[in-house]
Amino acid sequence: MEGISVLLVDDEKHLARNIGKWFQSKGCRVHTAFELEEALSALEALPELDLLITDVYLQAGRATPGGQILAKYCAEKRPNLPVILLTGKPSMDLAIAGIRTHAFDFLTKPVHMPTLWRRAQKAITEMRLRARLSELERDNKLLSAILPNAIEAKDPTTRGHSDRVVRYADTLAIKSGVGEEERRDLRLAARLHDVGKIGIPEAILTKPGPLDREERLVIQQHPEIGFKIIEPLKDFPRVRDWVYQHHERWDGRGYPQGLKGEEVALPGRILILAEVYDALATTRSYKKPWSNEKIADFFEEEAGHHFDPDLGKIVAEGVREKGQDFFQAFSGNSEQEGGQTLSSPAQ
Repeated sequence: MEGISVLLVDDEKHLARNIGKWFQSKGCRVHTAFELEEALSALEALPELDLLITDVYLQAGRATPGGQILAKYCAEKRPNLPVILLTGKPSMDLAIAGIRTHAFDFLTKPVHMPTLWRRAQKAITEMRLRARLSELERDNKLLSAILPNAIEAKDPTTRGHSDRVVRYADTLAIKSGVGEEERRDLRLAARLHDVGKIGIPEAILTKPGPLDREERLVIQQHPEIGFKIIEPLKDFPRVRDWVYQHHERWDGRGYPQGLKGEEVALPGRILILAEVYDALATTRSYKKPWSNEKIADFFEEEAGHHFDPDLGKIVAEGVREKGQDFFQAFSGNSEQEGGQTLSSPAQ
């Protein structure tokens, strides 16, 4: 947590200075204020702040305690800035007031410095996580609404493909024990994995029948094109990586990088498999959907070749036993069905 920026506000100047020295010893940048107006000015002038620690009864005698005014200001103007309230006169009413102003934590004086430091670290970490998740949800909604629709507008036969791949990938992620944060990134990557096809000529995307060698080389550029399109998602490198890698293979014979085995992270390997499953299970301009038995045989044969051997076996067994219902067993999502075009199941 070195380098974090903290604003300390307390009209007990010696206490503010002592807390400041403790945080400085941990590598923090410390700003102090001793009056409400001074603190409000600092909040406006210091956009880089990571934490506010303030005494509740700042400048006693106000109708509304100064610390509560600061907490309310942060809730309205700087909702991503965590606030820790300090007081030497704890009460239930005060705690409730802190909750109402969205204060992150509430500690009593005298302050135990190691405890305050631990709570400060927790506040900053959790608030950063909340902000990241909020940003992800915002980007997810925007990108999920616009980019897949742009692909479908160019090639209507892809309708529903991204929705299904999201469902298949998330189901396998749950089955494989992938954590919630990685699952969120995986769902976004699954939604966007084919966005690079926007840069592929329609004549190739919609060609009936197999592609020739030159056409295959063109369409194999779409992971790299997609990687460049979503370059603004710099805060989500895993999403970009998995979009870039969704045509790699376990045996290293995929593209665009020829990555092998666990060089692709588990969620990325799940996306590879989910993408191929949908290619096999849906209608193409050159083929009918494969039967569950044929799909199960394919995944069994390709476990350890095209696919992660464990994942390939899991899907082979699940599809053989339950068919597409295998992908309903662990996911509550209800996605729209539809068709999608690829030049070959393993492309």
